[in-house]
Amino acid sequence: MTFELLLIMIFLRVKKLVLIFTCLIVLAYTNTRSQSVQDSLTAIQFFIDGKTEEMKGDAVGALEEYKTALKYFKSPGIYYAISNIYSLQGKLQDALIEINYALQLSPGEIDYLEHKARIYYTMDNLDKAAEIYEKIMEIDSDYTYGLYNLARIYEELKQPAKAIVIYEKLTDEAGFDMEILRRMYDIYSGYKNYEKCLEVINYALKLDPYNPTYIQQLGALYVKLGKDADAQKIFEEYYALNPDDKNIQSELAKLYFKGNEIDKGFLNFSKLLGKETLKFEEKVQIGELYFNTISQDKSSIEVAKNIFKNLNENYPSEWVPYYYLGELDISSSDVPAGIIKLRQALVYADTLKEAYQMIGFSYYRIGKNDEAFSVLSKGIAMYPDDFRMNYFYGLSLQRKGQEAEAVKYLEKALSLSPDDISIMSTLAMSYNGLKRYSESDEMYERALNLDPNSALLLNNYAYNLAVRGANLEKALEMAKTAVDKEPNSASYLDTYGWVFYKLKRYEEAKKYLEKAVTISGSSAVLLEHLGDICAAMKDIKNAKKYWGKALELNPDNQFLKEKINFYL
Repeated sequence: MTFELLLIMIFLRVKKLVLIFTCLIVLAYTNTRSQSVQDSLTAIQFFIDGKTEEMKGDAVGALEEYKTALKYFKSPGIYYAISNIYSLQGKLQDALIEINYALQLSPGEIDYLEHKARIYYTMDNLDKAAEIYEKIMEIDSDYTYGLYNLARIYEELKQPAKAIVIYEKLTDEAGFDMEILRRMYDIYSGYKNYEKCLEVINYALKLDPYNPTYIQQLGALYVKLGKDADAQKIFEEYYALNPDDKNIQSELAKLYFKGNEIDKGFLNFSKLLGKETLKFEEKVQIGELYFNTISQDKSSIEVAKNIFKNLNENYPSEWVPYYYLGELDISSSDVPAGIIKLRQALVYADTLKEAYQMIGFSYYRIGKNDEAFSVLSKGIAMYPDDFRMNYFYGLSLQRKGQEAEAVKYLEKALSLSPDDISIMSTLAMSYNGLKRYSESDEMYERALNLDPNSALLLNNYAYNLAVRGANLEKALEMAKTAVDKEPNSASYLDTYGWVFYKLKRYEEAKKYLEKAVTISGSSAVLLEHLGDICAAMKDIKNAKKYWGKALELNPDNQFLKEKINFYL
């Protein structure tokens, strides 16, 4: 039997393995000077038997056949097969040893290199995996699968700049693939390179021109780039073909409002709601919808403002548009204009309870204490049994320093709404301020029973205990929990540091107060606390420095002046 005929017979016997076997036989043929043809053929037979066992699911039997084959012929393909089995068994170190033997015999074989890269990837050694794929790219820079895997590894290594270069190469050479485009979009979006995002989405739309997600993304990108007219055109074209798509309809309505095409915006919303027209109250709700999303989406400011301006013009005797326009002025730092509108709102509101609550609290929130007290005094006179009115009025009394009087209204608010944690927290602080400590602690415990994970409650309770020097270990535990939940809260870090200070653990106290001051360096309280800690550590120079900064921010603090003068 000729050697060529034997090759054909092997090919016919196990045609799925033709590539591997052919390589082995060719290697046997080319190595006949150093090993006998018979040994090579014997090795091939054991290899074929091993592969057969492997296909039957007998890994142990396959390994035995492969290792026997190696006694007759040291073939890289056999080492590769053994490494594959070890890899599947999770024996990654053994797999690595075997594939290294294969690579010693055939160092440039891409299949072997890629297998080694996969082993390192499975071992979470991404740097090594990337290094091997980089070597593969040196051998074959057009190897698409290898390029893709290398880009994915770069992403996992937080090296998006390297990944995007490869993705761009792949799209240039192999055309557009949806998964690659998605990854490119994510990377460009992370860099806030919206022009490139625009290119990618346009490519994606060539593959799937009516995909609503891509159309929404395209419109959103146009908006980010200040191209509202282009966004509107895209959405209108899509909506004409898909009138039941609520998401696109909503995006289109927002653009109409933003562009001051208010009637079109309301018309779109009426269709969304399945109504012919919208009542005044429904239009207000739409404005409130955008107003309430301002913290997440700054573009909603303009949308809400346009809606309430329109409502103010068309319903001049209604108080709500004045109120929201006033709030929008305040949020834009135009407090005087905001106050004028709040006053106008109150005129038109007459005796409406919600108006007194909302306007009174708005004044309280921006520190206009006299105005807040005036509005809420009138409100409490008209609605003495409303829990929210009692709560807000109690807050305004507390702000004016009338703690004992505030407690009366806060207690009444709690009796009207016994599970309101905000009222409990405020009341607990008031009791503490009045030195009614047992009632304060009981109120904190009552609130924590309802919400044991509230960082605000834990922090306030811990701080009150720290100031009193009471139950400091419990205070430390609560303060730590609050900081763990919100590690960048300057207030919570201050509390945690101050408890350490009360425990005379000054190094730890300083660590947390310094972090708090880094986050909020314009707080007189934080700076004074940091100065106190430095003084306790005999670092008078820095103590005076921080006290001086605190005094600049709060020049009326007499106790602070006394501390500074003491060390002069």
